[in-house]
Amino acid sequence: MDIMDTDELLFAPEEKNESFGTSWIVLIVDDDIEVHSFTKLALHDFTYDRKPLHFLSAYSAKEATEILKHHDDIAVILLDVVMETDTAGLDLVEIIRYRFNNTMVRIIIRTGQPGAAPERYVIDHYDINDYKEKTELTTDRLYTTIRSALSQYKQIIELLNKKNEIYATLITDSLTGLGNRVKLNYDLDTEKPMSLILLNIDSFSMINDVYGFEVGDQMLLQFAKILRDTSSSICKIYRLEADIYAILTSYTEVQDIQKEVLLIQSSITKNSFLINGIEHRINVTMGVVKHDMGNMIQKAEIALREARKMSRNRVQVYSDDLAVITQIKENTKWTKWLKDALDHDKLIAYFQPIVDCKTGMIVKYETLVRLEHDGVIYTPFLFLGTARYAGLLHQITQRMFDQACAKFADNTLGFTINITDQDLLEEDFVEFIEQTRIHYGIEADRIYFEILEESSILTNPLAERHLNRLTEMGYHLCLDDFGVQCSNFAQLGNLNLAIVKIDGIYIKDIDVNQKSQVVTESILFFTSKIGVKTVAEFVHSAQVYEIVKSMGIDYAQGYFLGEPKPDLI
Repeated sequence: MDIMDTDELLFAPEEKNESFGTSWIVLIVDDDIEVHSFTKLALHDFTYDRKPLHFLSAYSAKEATEILKHHDDIAVILLDVVMETDTAGLDLVEIIRYRFNNTMVRIIIRTGQPGAAPERYVIDHYDINDYKEKTELTTDRLYTTIRSALSQYKQIIELLNKKNEIYATLITDSLTGLGNRVKLNYDLDTEKPMSLILLNIDSFSMINDVYGFEVGDQMLLQFAKILRDTSSSICKIYRLEADIYAILTSYTEVQDIQKEVLLIQSSITKNSFLINGIEHRINVTMGVVKHDMGNMIQKAEIALREARKMSRNRVQVYSDDLAVITQIKENTKWTKWLKDALDHDKLIAYFQPIVDCKTGMIVKYETLVRLEHDGVIYTPFLFLGTARYAGLLHQITQRMFDQACAKFADNTLGFTINITDQDLLEEDFVEFIEQTRIHYGIEADRIYFEILEESSILTNPLAERHLNRLTEMGYHLCLDDFGVQCSNFAQLGNLNLAIVKIDGIYIKDIDVNQKSQVVTESILFFTSKIGVKTVAEFVHSAQVYEIVKSMGIDYAQGYFLGEPKPDLI
């Protein structure tokens, strides 16, 4: 049944709609001339929605077919069945619905020989909207039938217009009127190779910050105009988001793509943007995919990312050997391996001894993560970056803390655990630590938490609250890798620290590098004044160990003193 044949639509309130023409077109298809005359006479003063009827006449299905080829605005067809053949009218229904793909026109079968086309059979097998016998179509009945058909037709057109309006909104960028990412995806759904250029306005966020969003919007509009004026006729232009635009073309020759890119660059360089009396000039970074198919936007974004990583105002053409492609493949591999390791307990805690420089005795161990995959043990250097990106650092910390507590439950040694910003931003982080410690019966003052000297940790209120709670409960805090990244001696006073680990970059060559000794001495001077102990990392030789001891560093750690292993020494 036609989706529009419902009482709700049939009797919906009439509304004035100026999107229709000045009259309703009705096509009469009948081989009886008198039927045409009667219909026109009966409906000569008919109006609906303040518009009259305009009649077209066809005296055979063949003639009607020709008329329909040139008219897609016919609202109603009054159709006889038996004309040049016994089924000519029904055959015409099939032509209208399937050959012309016209589902909007309302088709009313009007037959004088109902036995030739029984009503139930016709309704079941043909997409018609009404069935009437000519004998029952009095003037009043004809009036009512046409009115109902026009009401349906009007509502179908209005729904179609609304659908088109919604679709246009979905595929159009509201600021520039260009196609958006949805439209680009739709246009890329083709079986022929295309070429795609992504354009990113350099330092656009600075323009927004300095001059405001109104100026930024004006620049985006002017930039869109430049692309329209510059690009060749076979190019389609889109705004995907913020200051990222796209140009899609069917160019097949590499030189044509290069010519298009150079033309855009030249036009942008020549044009200045005059907004509110201020002249602005911009540069653009581009990622290009040449004559390709499949994942075009992703490839262009990869090329654009690579170009931005190298410099601004640069063009990068996508290829499968880009460094970022290798990184993505590596991240994909490690993400899979990490999730597998978490699911099957293949994250293993290793322990490296930390020695008291005065006694030479092991006083605690640092807990370090290792990943086992297919019998091979991998160091965190290979997968922690991916773990951060995948949001898995907190799960890794939980596994390491649980294994460490199990390892040290039957001795009195201390141990350290590395924690990250992701851990400290978990609401239940401290509760997990406390419950696990109590479960294994370990005293809080045997546990040291090593935190990286990152601004994201030291300035986040939730992280600071968690760190304060830990020290209040008796845990110790250790600042790891001090001396690099955002090093600031004033930051040492922001945390209730027990230990500072001097970054290994200054320890590993302290026996041959005078600058490393000076930096280390500066750190030691300050930590001694505030009563914080120190650990030297990367102690890899006897010479380094002797210098570390002679400088007054409290603890030492490194391969000379003991490698990380799954068991304690």
